[in-house]
Amino acid sequence: MPDLTGMLKYKGLEYRKMADELKNYYRNAVILLCREKQNIPTGASKMGGFPDLPPEIEYPTMSECTIEQEHYEKSAMQLVAQINLYELAESGADVENLLPKTGMLYILWSGEVFELESNKYIEIKVTEPDKTAFHKVIYWDGDMSTLKRTEPPCPYYSKYFEECFEEYSVTFDSDSEYSEDSASEIDGLEEAVETDSFEFTNSGDKILGFPKGANVPYLDENTVSLFQFDYHMGCLWSEYWLIKKEDLKNCDFSKVLFSCDMD
Repeated sequence: MPDLTGMLKYKGLEYRKMADELKNYYRNAVILLCREKQNIPTGASKMGGFPDLPPEIEYPTMSECTIEQEHYEKSAMQLVAQINLYELAESGADVENLLPKTGMLYILWSGEVFELESNKYIEIKVTEPDKTAFHKVIYWDGDMSTLKRTEPPCPYYSKYFEECFEEYSVTFDSDSEYSEDSASEIDGLEEAVETDSFEFTNSGDKILGFPKGANVPYLDENTVSLFQFDYHMGCLWSEYWLIKKEDLKNCDFSKVLFSCDMD
């Protein structure tokens, strides 16, 4: 991702005002650099595979359900990512210091994009009303020596999966991102930097920054893009987890919202 502010300043004094305006549309992104690696240590940052959980955290599951005429057994959520926040802090990639400095962040997802609750369009019956959530974000800060790689207690959601997401080790890098809104708010920006607004943000797996895609969720000034998952399935192109700034500051991940880029 080009440093748009630096590019504008390099062009000369007449672009300095535009560069200063662009700062209002800036956010740092933590890019996840994934590579295949065998024997990933317990407690290390990774994507896919089985989570490394402490004994007090139950493996997240979704209720057995009947959606219209199709029946699905109780299912385990997929581990999208586990982020060792100490490793992330040590990398220096969280330039804005928004995330906790210690602990583990677990992002899990069933494959669904809506709650298992009936609405006027579809009838859904569940056997465990307290397990209707289709995703879960867990923050835990405890004794890392208690972590254990934990296999799911039941199969994954048969509507979409037969096995777990492929496992990759993760390291971190930082990058500058700019909201696509800046292209319409700052007159002549795209022409000045010779870059389409779609390229102001990174695609792929990342923490923070701005969502990238054709149908991205709206971020107001109080909302943070916690995680973007570059996963394609049918008409589903990317998945996003969003959190309010105040909740992130308080390490409260219980109200994280899910959104997706769907044709």
